[in-house]
Amino acid sequence: MTDTTAIDAPMGETSLDIPALSQAEFETSIFPAEQRRTHGLTRHVIRVACAALTIFTLFFAFRTTIGEIASRGLYLAFAVPLSFLLYPALHRSRKDGPSMLDWGLAALAVIAFGWAVISQERWLDRYVGFDPIPNYDIALGVIALIVTFEATRRTVGGVIVGLNLVFIVYAVTGPYWPGLFQHRGIKLDELIETLYMDTSGLFNFITGIMATFLFAFLLFGVLLRATGGDVIFTNLALSVAGHRRGGPAKVAVISSGLMGMLSGSSISNVATTGVMTIPLMKRTGYKPVEAAAIEVVASVGGALAPPLMGAGAFIMANLTGLPLTTILLYSVAPAILYYLALYVFTDTIAAKRDLKGLPREQLPTLVSVFVSGWHILGSILILIGLMLLGYTPYFAAAACVIGTFFVAMMRRSTRLDFRKTIALLEAGARTALSISALLASAALIYGVVVQTGLLTKVTSILLTFSGGSAVFAIILLGLISYFVGMGLPVTASYVIIAALGAPFLQDLGVSLLAAHLIIFWFAQDSTITPPICMTAMVGARIAGAPPMQTGWLSVKIAKALYLLPFVFAFGGLLDDRIHVVVLTAVAVGVCLCAMQIALIGYWRRPLSLLERGGFSLVSVTSFLASIADTPSEAAICVGITAAVAAVLVVSSKRAIKL
Repeated sequence: MTDTTAIDAPMGETSLDIPALSQAEFETSIFPAEQRRTHGLTRHVIRVACAALTIFTLFFAFRTTIGEIASRGLYLAFAVPLSFLLYPALHRSRKDGPSMLDWGLAALAVIAFGWAVISQERWLDRYVGFDPIPNYDIALGVIALIVTFEATRRTVGGVIVGLNLVFIVYAVTGPYWPGLFQHRGIKLDELIETLYMDTSGLFNFITGIMATFLFAFLLFGVLLRATGGDVIFTNLALSVAGHRRGGPAKVAVISSGLMGMLSGSSISNVATTGVMTIPLMKRTGYKPVEAAAIEVVASVGGALAPPLMGAGAFIMANLTGLPLTTILLYSVAPAILYYLALYVFTDTIAAKRDLKGLPREQLPTLVSVFVSGWHILGSILILIGLMLLGYTPYFAAAACVIGTFFVAMMRRSTRLDFRKTIALLEAGARTALSISALLASAALIYGVVVQTGLLTKVTSILLTFSGGSAVFAIILLGLISYFVGMGLPVTASYVIIAALGAPFLQDLGVSLLAAHLIIFWFAQDSTITPPICMTAMVGARIAGAPPMQTGWLSVKIAKALYLLPFVFAFGGLLDDRIHVVVLTAVAVGVCLCAMQIALIGYWRRPLSLLERGGFSLVSVTSFLASIADTPSEAAICVGITAAVAAVLVVSSKRAIKL
């Protein structure tokens, strides 16, 4: 829900009110655009099923679960059939209703996953690999895999399905693989048993994340949009930065960062906030490709910033065994540095072209924003507070959903009637469908990797290729993340590469948290790096800019995405001493700011080639200081940085006086 009233109307009128939308407009604003728009009986079936999925997922946040297989199977018994009803098999018009094939696949999915729910006790009493496997379990297991793959293909594409098939073939043909890749092989019925009838396959922790707190967080994000969260965040950004030079670009940075913290999806973030911020930036004086790239980089950063981090923090907590709060707290400084580099870029471009901000009289005040949006901003603070107090993310997110809903109902400007409340419940499930089958497929890959022992094999191969060098190993993983990420969403890319690459980095002396953060940050790069740069393409489409130019400029702006992984490994950003974290963050901040100035060639005035070289030297030495092995090395780098910076400051002042 975006609205330009906040910048077109003077304060004191209705600039902070959430736009009054009809039922159809409200549904369009919160339903995923790529899904079918159904009618008649089908529409009612989908609405009831989606609302039921949302309600029972919230319900289980406050009571003891019915068991891992049963709860995750119940979730998939709703999510997978709904994927067939809402996503067409081919790229047809979204107006087309489900075909008989879609209904048939939906029915098979209900049967296969419903059978898992009622068979939980029997399956858990078995000895996997020893007890005989009934033929009907095998048949339903095959059906479960087929419908999961087809649902994944429809929602996110066929690449991950192909990857799944490769892993399954590898599991079955183990004795025929050469050298280190060889293993004893797994019979097909035994593989189905592991993937379908046990918690190590389809119903492992990855599906569990989707069926619990990730769903609750996605619902929280939908609720914030439905009750004006995007309007509040945009107005907050306008009140803070709208009047400054290049104000619309800074508004894009702040508002996209705030929305991205909760939505976790860079593409949806660009589509939501970009439709307002990109035209504003173009109107202010930014080139179309610059406006698109700034919005893209800001939206990608949302997936790196707490508290949601695009589901990465939750999966990371399960893979590493580290407390979620630890991961979130250590992610704060890197996220700030990422956005600092972006902010400096927008400000330097604005200064170079003398781009003005928006008139103050057309902007909301900070006080009025807090008065209007306290229910949104307060909910986020309560969410973070509950997690810091030790409550589970599932409970915290569900509690905030319910609390925010009731607070919104008390206010006339944010109140939802019965029909819109049902639409909200439906939208929560619809939003989750886009990654539900994807994570189920990722769970299958993870299960095969563990079952075949591929984890240790790949680690050995990577160790051999890296020659024992941690630096080369990180570069190697960055390249792997880029190529794997070309065809996979960020979450799936992170899960697969973390399963294979994190132990490899740990064997080279990198800490557990650093290894996973390195891979998680690298997993974001393919979404902006050409040629497959989906987020950049969405931004370019809105701005009317060339997609490849937008992608390469995004790479140039988002340098932190490629540099910070090395600081995670060798610097002090993840140190348990606060002063070390602060000093390292300062060094990295100087590096990123100086690098932006050197590349743009402007600081208070146009820079000569020699001066740009000076800023480049500041950037390099401050980066070396952030990853120095000893305090003496760091001190030398800091000294060089300070000396060069002093010369640049003096020369700049003299030039201004002249």
